[in-house]
Amino acid sequence: MADLYHLAYISKASLSAKREDIEAALRSMLDAAHRKNPLLGITGALLYSGGYFSQVIEGPLESIEELYETIQLDDRHTECTVLFFEKVAARGFERWDMAFAGIEDEMRFPIEDIKRSQNELAMKETGRQLVTVLAQLVEQHQQALPDR
Repeated sequence: MADLYHLAYISKASLSAKREDIEAALRSMLDAAHRKNPLLGITGALLYSGGYFSQVIEGPLESIEELYETIQLDDRHTECTVLFFEKVAARGFERWDMAFAGIEDEMRFPIEDIKRSQNELAMKETGRQLVTVLAQLVEQHQQALPDR
């Protein structure tokens, strides 16, 4: 069995501020993830927060690297910033090809300060907070969905 990695990143969204444009972009991203991620062994979660995409992706090293390269080339993402990329013992989002954690109007994390400082420890801590917050938001979002 291949080693398991997870990567937490934040990227500035290059979308209009109109809610319907944001929702359409997120639907498109999630649809693509639901189609492609199972083939790559990828799981994770995505949040739109204050003009930024905040995402955690988990899977084999080669798959993570391939997916992150695709994300960096996607014109919906600018200023991609890896908060951390490390080997893990277990997945945090194993139930989801790509869970949706919601849309927030205000940025939850002080990302501009962290990016300016280039403080690796601060970035890693923000990444860990991102994983925790995404897990909580995904659970809340899943509980709010009507039974199918």
